[in-house]
Parts: sequence; C-alpha cells; structure tokens
Amino acid sequence: MDDATVTPVRLTGPAALRWGFRFARDPLMATRRCFDAFGPLVMLAEALPFIRPGRVAAFDVPLVLTAGAAFQRELLSDPETWRGVSLLPGGPRNSAARRMSVGLTRMTGQRHAHYRKLLAPPLRKPNVEALAQSMAKIAQAEVESWQPGEGGDLWDYSRRLMRRFAVELLLGGPSKQADAIADKVSRLMEHKWGWGAFVPINLPFTPYGRIVRDAERLERELLDWVRSKRGQADGDLAALIVNSPDVEGNLPTDAAIVGQLPSLIAASSEASQSALTFTLLMLMQHPRVARHLLDELRDKLGGASPSLDAAVALPYLDAVVKESMRILPPVPLQIRVAQSDATLAGHGVARGSRVILNGFLTARMSDMYPDGDVFQPERWFTITPSAFAWPVFSGGPHSCPGYWFGLSAVKIAVAAILTRYRMALAGDARIDYQVQPTMRPVQRVSIALHRQDGAFAATPIHGRIRNLVRFPQ
Repeated sequence: MDDATVTPVRLTGPAALRWGFRFARDPLMATRRCFDAFGPLVMLAEALPFIRPGRVAAFDVPLVLTAGAAFQRELLSDPETWRGVSLLPGGPRNSAARRMSVGLTRMTGQRHAHYRKLLAPPLRKPNVEALAQSMAKIAQAEVESWQPGEGGDLWDYSRRLMRRFAVELLLGGPSKQADAIADKVSRLMEHKWGWGAFVPINLPFTPYGRIVRDAERLERELLDWVRSKRGQADGDLAALIVNSPDVEGNLPTDAAIVGQLPSLIAASSEASQSALTFTLLMLMQHPRVARHLLDELRDKLGGASPSLDAAVALPYLDAVVKESMRILPPVPLQIRVAQSDATLAGHGVARGSRVILNGFLTARMSDMYPDGDVFQPERWFTITPSAFAWPVFSGGPHSCPGYWFGLSAVKIAVAAILTRYRMALAGDARIDYQVQPTMRPVQRVSIALHRQDGAFAATPIHGRIRNLVRFPQ
C-alpha cells in the first residue's frame, strides 16, 4: 500500500484511552486488531482531554500507530525529523539514569555520525567474517558444557551463549565484571519498559525510584570497569569509546562514556538472545524444518567435528534464521519521536508525537509474505525484501550497525546446538511473551537436552504465543 493514499483514523477520548490501554497490555495483538479495524495509520490523541498537557505524559502525548514498508521507509529515512528513543531509561536531571539515555539509538546529526563512524568498522561484514572461527570456538565450548538429559530454561541457554559472544568478541574478553554489568544493563532495560517507569515518582520503594538507584550503581561499576581500558590502542568497542576523541575532539568525559556504553552492551546481546530463543522454539515445533536443517548441517559442515564457522553461508540455515526473525522479530516495534511539526503520509503530525513503527505487522503483509503467521523458511528462496519490508535491523541511515554480527552469531549458535543436541519442550508448555523492547518469554520455557538423534517431534504448547504463530499441530 502506498502511504500517500492512506487516510489516517483519529481516535480521541474514551476510544483513544481504550486502545492505549490495550497497547500497554499487549502491543502486538492491540496493534494487529487496530490495523484490522482502522487501517495502517491510526492516531491516538486527547485520551484524557481534561488533563493539562505535561501533567500525565502517558495520556497527553499523541501516539501514532503505523504498519507497512512505506511508513518504515518514510520514517527511517529521515532521522533528523523522526528521532529514535533510548533503550535505557531517562531520569531526573543530572541523574545516572538520564545520562544513560544518551546513546547511539537516540543521537542525531553530527554526534550520531561521529559515533557511528567510530563503532562501525569492527562490525562490518569482512571483520565479522574474520571473527567466524572465534565465534565457532566459543559456541562449541559453551554447548559442550551443557549436559544431555539435563533440564533447563531456553531463555537462559540462549542468554549464556549470546552473552559470551558479546563479552568475548566485542567487549574485551571473558570478565566476571563485564558479565555482571551486562546483567544489570539487561535488568535496567527491562524495567524501563515496565508499567512503573511511566509514573515518575522518585522514591526508594517505587519502580521509578528503583530504576534511578539501579542506574547509579550501574554507573559506578561501569566507570570502574573501563578504567582498565584506558590507554588501549585498539580492540573492543568499549575501549574505542573510552580512548577515542568525542565529537569536539576531546577525550570523552565520564558522562559521555556512560551515555554510550550501556545501550551498546544491550544492543550487542539482547536482540540476538531473543532471535536465538525463538529460532530454537520454531525448530522444536516444526520437525520437518528441523530435519531438513540438520541434514544440511551434517552434509555441509562435516560429521563428528563440524566446521561451524562455515554455517554463516548455508542457504537453508540462512532461510530458517531470517524466517524466525520475520515471524517473531527480536524488536517487533520501534518508536520515533517527531522533533518538529511534521507530516506523515501527507498528514500533519504534531511535534513530540510518538510514532510506533510496527515491524511485526510489516513482516506479515500479504503481498510479500503470504500466510504470514506460518513459519515457512522456503519462502526466502523466492523473495528479497528491502530493509523496510523486513525491518529486523531497522533501515535507513540509522540502521543497526551490528547486522552482520547478530545474524552470524545466531547462525553459528543454531549450528552448534543442533549438530550436538535435540532440544524438546517440556510437556504441555505455556509460552507467553512480552516486549521490553526485545521480545522475550514471560515464564521459564523448560526444555530437555538429548543427544542429537534426529527424532524431532512437536510438543503441544499453550499461551499467547499461539496468537502470533500458526503452529502445525
């Protein structure tokens, strides 16, 4: 659909409030139902018109819901007008939480260009390809530490492996301190997207107050950790931030370091963890796909000692991972904030409006993705969607610079796990999801590890995940 032909639907008063609450409770199903009811451009405004602007931000800021590649292209191609939001919380003036909100995802203009140019080279395709053997060794060592017959949590298995990739290859090597910081960053990001963060009451016992105090502790640990990186000539991404001049040509201040590193740490592992978790879930629930993929891995990578670094080039594995990221995107929604009065699809949008770019729905548009709720890797042999039609890594000048690293990490992880183990869900599992802002399971997803015997079989599952995927059984 051409966005120039779209007429927006404007909802106000009780209708806007009702849809706003639905969005807060389950943003994916709310936006899907809103799209079905009203179309791809919906403006929620004046939910509580009797509240003065600025009094309750959750209700007085217009929220614009969009879906489709045309909207993705229009918004993502103009980051000066449509600025991204921080992965991490803001907070009171001069607080650690506020300092942490100034990351690459929120920057525009010269500052964004400076830090993107600084961080991009290690993440470019040739440099990531040079890391493939190291990535394969890490994956092999991690999965070998798992024990057949043991039970565990799917999210935790994915976290352990993706965290090792990030810490050992991007953040300077194995470090208990780096692991602890990454855990704190993950929890802080999760809390930022919880209900409590939207009620800015800064007391020790309120959710917002706990975020403010957790950010202070994280800031102290982060600055202590980076002291060891001062003076390093090259190497990891954290050392680049610490030792490279800022946009004014000066060595970065503590505030500048704290502004960049937490969001960088989050971006380096959180999305890949989500992608790996749901790719493994899709394989467990689609035995035909799992068997086909295992055949490719055994045929192309070798038998007893597979050459895992070659996994990044395997066509069916590529299709499986891309299809998993399409059907259950690691970051299903993006938010952009209008920096001035602007237009969207030719219609006026007020300064300060929050626009939701719905990658979840965009990657289900029937013209590109027939049967969009069906997990069908074979579709990738006949389609080549643009970054705006498959916005897993965003698009435009602010697209994710970690595209190749994230994609390669998930492929090698899947290859390492599947060539060694058959994962099986515990019987009658319930799987619900939440978006914070990465997609993740709500509950523990219990699985058993078996030595790979090719005996794949789906397990009945319940929960809200079934609203998003049409499983075979």
